[in-house]
Amino acid sequence: MDTIELLAKFADPEVMKTLSLADRLVAGLITTLLGMGITFISLVILQIVIGITAKFAAPAAQSEEVATSEGGPVQPEETAAAKVLADEEVVAAITTALALQLKTSVDNIVIRNIERVGDSTSAWQRAGIMEQINNSL
Repeated sequence: MDTIELLAKFADPEVMKTLSLADRLVAGLITTLLGMGITFISLVILQIVIGITAKFAAPAAQSEEVATSEGGPVQPEETAAAKVLADEEVVAAITTALALQLKTSVDNIVIRNIERVGDSTSAWQRAGIMEQINNSL
């Protein structure tokens, strides 16, 4: 029996019941290999497209280096405007999270001061939490 004929018979549930066990196993194996092959090829193509897109989307400023008088590269410093923008984004994110949690409008919440609080958990506790998270995935 030809592979195409076998797959055509395998597609029909009524005809599939009349096939021998060997034919059903072969058809199932062919179907599995075709599905896995198509998925693998699609993922490879997707990876290539993402790689090409990443090369075009990479900022040019990241690859440029500024040399000092000694000849060593200098990393560009973060400007004050960028720091203020980052702080405003953090405040906006915290305000939005609070508004969602409290089920109120963002206009009703005013954040005056944000301070980073030290982590009071022990290394064992953090390791246990990470283990639980990894086991639940």
